[in-house]
Amino acid sequence: MDYDDEDYYSHGEDVEGEFNEDSLPNDEYDKLYELLPKLKAKLKDYNDEIPQQDLKEALYYNYYELGPSIEELKSKFKKKKIEKIKQSFDQPSPDDKILQAQSSAFNDNFGNLKLGSKPKSPSPAPAAAKTKKKLDIESKLASNKTYSKPHKSFVVIGHVDAGKSTLMGRILLDYGIVDAKTVDKLVKESTRAGKGSFALAWILDQTEEERSHGVTVDICATDFETSTTRFTAIDAPGHRDFVPQMIGGVSQADFALLVVDAIEGEFESGFAMDGQTKEHTILAKNLGIEKLCIAINKLDKEDWSQDRFNQIKLQLTEYLTSDEVEFTEDQLDFIPISGLSGNNVVNRDESIESFNWYKGPTLGKYLETVKLSSNIDSKKVQDEEFYLTVSDSFKDKGEIKVTGKIISGVIESGDTIVSLPSDITLSVQSLLVANNKFDFAINGEVVQLTFKANQVTNDTIDPFRIGDLIAHVGSPIHTVKKFTISLHLFNLDKPLLVGTPFVLFRNNCQVPARIIKLIEVTSSQKKKKKKNLLHLVSKQTAIVEIEIEGNPLPLTIFKDNKTLGRIVIRREGSTVGAGTVIGF
Repeated sequence: MDYDDEDYYSHGEDVEGEFNEDSLPNDEYDKLYELLPKLKAKLKDYNDEIPQQDLKEALYYNYYELGPSIEELKSKFKKKKIEKIKQSFDQPSPDDKILQAQSSAFNDNFGNLKLGSKPKSPSPAPAAAKTKKKLDIESKLASNKTYSKPHKSFVVIGHVDAGKSTLMGRILLDYGIVDAKTVDKLVKESTRAGKGSFALAWILDQTEEERSHGVTVDICATDFETSTTRFTAIDAPGHRDFVPQMIGGVSQADFALLVVDAIEGEFESGFAMDGQTKEHTILAKNLGIEKLCIAINKLDKEDWSQDRFNQIKLQLTEYLTSDEVEFTEDQLDFIPISGLSGNNVVNRDESIESFNWYKGPTLGKYLETVKLSSNIDSKKVQDEEFYLTVSDSFKDKGEIKVTGKIISGVIESGDTIVSLPSDITLSVQSLLVANNKFDFAINGEVVQLTFKANQVTNDTIDPFRIGDLIAHVGSPIHTVKKFTISLHLFNLDKPLLVGTPFVLFRNNCQVPARIIKLIEVTSSQKKKKKKNLLHLVSKQTAIVEIEIEGNPLPLTIFKDNKTLGRIVIRREGSTVGAGTVIGF
């Protein structure tokens, strides 16, 4: 549970149960058949051949909400296309389309077009050969008020009952991002619902299912700033059913804030007894998180005991620096807090005598001062390839708006980009950083790009799915169906066989995949390289060839880009391995 209450456990079956229509309560059965025709109607123009069972399951697993159900079904089923075979053969080849688009994208003679005239390219783009003046990043950064403060993004992770959302609500309240009037309103609402201690958590958990089940379902990113620093804070779900969303949150962060519950028995439940603390930290390390701050929460319930703090710190340090996770001690920092009362979060209550032993910074001070190697080097950033991973997209008044984090490089308004793997070429109309309009954005920023919808066939957002990649035209990125990785396996319940399906994650992109060839086991003293090598077991490291099912995946070799060359694999709801791309 993300809060400071135990109500979650009464809902465990709701979250983890499988769909069985015959066993539904009467009210849920009625709700299902009330919403089913509405869901069909909403999807009629998208795809009217989705099986009814899938429609029912989508409603069930999304707590009978139409919006999330539609999004899930669209991610699973492709849009039904009307074939126009003759028109396709009459049109120019793909190469001809690109050349034609480049020569005509900014042609102002639109008055010559007549009703019924044959359209040119469905996705026009500006001339790629146009020489662009090099942007003076250093002077731009120095003169820009927003960029005058360093930007840091952090993700809040940890077991489901550690109090992550409550802590995030406390940070926003104490920094003045949320006013006291709003919190008072939430206190009344949560008290009326019998969940008074959830008020701060409800600042971020705003959907009906999150509040009713007391569990964060999806990531929630919030921008705020202090007198010294701009932050993007990402609250990630802790429940094991929502690990894919947690992975999406980690992939957007520079460092992680691991929240653990200090209460006797609760820490042990989240850490030692198959809780999510271990899986979250393994994922954080293998997704490139370089710094981990461990917030030991609810220590006020243990009377600010230094012994309890040191006991938890020792156990976590031993685990996090072990061969299973491989953080180093200088990557770990520990801070005692109480998210509910707020002590040592942003402010420190000096009157608590039992807490006089702690001489370190508040959590807020730590966030502002933590040193990261990912800090921007303005002299190098413009020489990097531009890559952005898509985290959201929507259409608004003839424009397509795409949000994502810039992994490397610089993007400018007016640049020509390509969306991968759809291979659609467009021109950037405008940029938003921290809700402000800019003419450029750099590595590390979460940015919103705006495009004219008429640059895309059918004015659709389909080329910008979550996890897709945006790059400059001519980028050396590889879009592949097969590639070779060095794969390290964690503890497995059963061997990983050639051909066994799993879900592969490349930062916030997830695709079905399988190993099609085991090339070599490299973890043993005697390297195994045999034709009949058919499976891998726990703790092995091997060179393997992987095949993607469905759409190809944009990747780089790890040495070229550590974010886009890193993958994680999950099977049957558990993280089983991680690796780096070494070839195509």
